Amino acid sequence: MIDISIIIVNYNVKEYIIDCIQSIIRWTPETIQYEIIVVDNNSQDGSVNALETKFPEITILKNKNNIGFPRAINQGANIANGAYLFLLNPDTLFLEDSMTALYSFLEHNHHVGIVGPKLISTDGNIQQSYWKYPTLNSAILSIYHLDFLNNNKNYIHYDKSNYLSVDAISGGSFFLAKNLFNDLNGFNDNLFWMEDIDFCKRASTLGHKIAYLPKTKLIHYIGKSSEKNWVVTISNRLLSKIKYFKLHHGSFEVMTLITAIYLLVVVKCAYLLLLSSFSSVYRKKFIGYLTTLKLLLQKQYQIGS
Repeated sequence: MIDISIIIVNYNVKEYIIDCIQSIIRWTPETIQYEIIVVDNNSQDGSVNALETKFPEITILKNKNNIGFPRAINQGANIANGAYLFLLNPDTLFLEDSMTALYSFLEHNHHVGIVGPKLISTDGNIQQSYWKYPTLNSAILSIYHLDFLNNNKNYIHYDKSNYLSVDAISGGSFFLAKNLFNDLNGFNDNLFWMEDIDFCKRASTLGHKIAYLPKTKLIHYIGKSSEKNWVVTISNRLLSKIKYFKLHHGSFEVMTLITAIYLLVVVKCAYLLLLSSFSSVYRKKFIGYLTTLKLLLQKQYQIGS
């Protein structure tokens, strides 16, 4: 009987996912039975060959295109054999036996449905990996890069030995029972982003608590897959906000958010066009925002699109 199925979605981050898996193997004790499932979204950096060579024991699902994080996680969960699922970003690194800490926590706290560890950067700074549910104000402040004003988005960092009950935790390190994942039909694959917050919200309606467990920690390098494709990152981050609001908020808030995103995208396009001659990154981001504008005009934020 397998205790835990670790599901990792990979997209062109060979150097990170190899270190990630090596750290799992190093720090997870033999008392825990686990499997590793990698879902590869058509990486072109030699990831699959490297993984097959270094870790022949793991399972690799190979997609012919980038189907996104939520759909890839669902794909992995469909073949998972563990009683628990540990959904893990490839740009994370174990520093200790976090697996036992998370597994034991859920085994002894049956009122909690989902738990996530503390995530830190390489210099030891704590990352914000747990949030309150988004409001219209917090969402607009966030997309306009004004999170320093966002008192209603984030909890104050909580770094004590016991856990903190929160609204939502990061899907980059997301530990839960497979039964709960199945009960909610997995991640909403209409959301290329914000699928973790949506899932936590749906789990909470069934009476499950969401927990942040700071007594165990992982390094998280943040957004290494996202940096590989700015068109996908920018367009889906913004469109998924609209889709999330269509699922959980009223029509006035949805229309206000759409208007705010339109304005942001137009300003970003103009700004990045001016800077595009100075850097390839600016050019790629310009194309990302221009693509987003086209998708907005096509109303590609409808649920199911």
